[in-house]
Amino acid sequence: MVRRARISLTEQAPVSSLYDRFSTDVVALTEEAYGKDARGVLEALLKPVNTYYVRCNTLKISPTELRKRLEDRGLRVYTHPALPEALGIKVEGPFEVSSTNLRIVVNKQTAESVLQGANVYAPGVKNCLSIHTGDRVTVVSEIGDILANGTAAMNSTDILAFRKGLAVKIEDRRYKSPQIRDLPEFSEGSLYPQSLAAMLTSHVLNPQNGESILDMNCAPGGKLSHLSQLMQASGKIVGLDRNADKIAQTRRTITNLGCSNVTLAIHDSRYVDTDFADMKPDRVLIDPPCTALGLRPKIYDQTKQQKVDDLAEYQKQFIKAGSRAVKRDGVVVYSVCTFTTKECERVVEFAERECGLQTVEQVPFLGSKGLKVGESGALCQRFRPDVDEIGYFIAKFVR
Repeated sequence: MVRRARISLTEQAPVSSLYDRFSTDVVALTEEAYGKDARGVLEALLKPVNTYYVRCNTLKISPTELRKRLEDRGLRVYTHPALPEALGIKVEGPFEVSSTNLRIVVNKQTAESVLQGANVYAPGVKNCLSIHTGDRVTVVSEIGDILANGTAAMNSTDILAFRKGLAVKIEDRRYKSPQIRDLPEFSEGSLYPQSLAAMLTSHVLNPQNGESILDMNCAPGGKLSHLSQLMQASGKIVGLDRNADKIAQTRRTITNLGCSNVTLAIHDSRYVDTDFADMKPDRVLIDPPCTALGLRPKIYDQTKQQKVDDLAEYQKQFIKAGSRAVKRDGVVVYSVCTFTTKECERVVEFAERECGLQTVEQVPFLGSKGLKVGESGALCQRFRPDVDEIGYFIAKFVR
């Protein structure tokens, strides 16, 4: 259970309070991966990233032109030297936020979104009393963090009754992040918000024009659309997800970004090797559900070891199916936004031992080497939350 003590996110939290935000299992998993650096990793996880990345959609606009348009809007933009479509935008802060007399309490997901620059929408509100449209309000996390101030866009009765629409327009923030989804460049499909590590994953897969690609966990469409972009919309990409709503969301993404070489299907890809036995793609991307422990920022994380164990076994099912689906000598890339060895190097160990896959070197290589677990991990790529602003893992195989 998370303690309800308030901790200022503008200052380094005391050790006792810092560790109250994480389960003992998360602390142990962090120590397993990072040893003496674990405390610094946990501190980093509480804060937003310093650089917010967007991917230029070169199917519609050049990186140079997109950067100019963003800079004309007053944003401080950086072009990554290794990935020219990756544009980093500076996040400013932290800033002090003074509390008003009126408070709106939001859930964990909404609180973390507010720290990244989002407004508050009604489904994310846990509690609010005596709020009227136009009131100046303070947004607070469920464990007491003061996150931002803004103007109520509806009254408390409507927020709690209808659970729909904009609840608070945020004005004063602890961190000033770009509100990318409010930009015309987002709605017109010129850019897509995506971490540098996620963009790198598509480059590691290295799809070639005219090839056939299988994305086994395609929602919400970030990597899928990037693969289409790298292939200049040639060849064929098949994206699978067993959830109809997620496929609908992915369809909106690829339509907006102009990805004309993509076919989507509602399907549990753990059975793709038997249900689509004749597909035999040239390359397979596996980006399965994970604990997401590497994502920043976090208000808290109470993940238990059992969840890690369950997800690792789930991830192995995708690896097994993907290894059987890909053509002989084809490429498989596995990625997760976490840092637990059980979801990272141990899955690689399984892929090599049980699935006939061989780990190979990655290009580009922007992170650090994977941890040595048995005979596996050395050729993999890791990213650290405290150094690279995300905890992330990439493995590349050939069959």
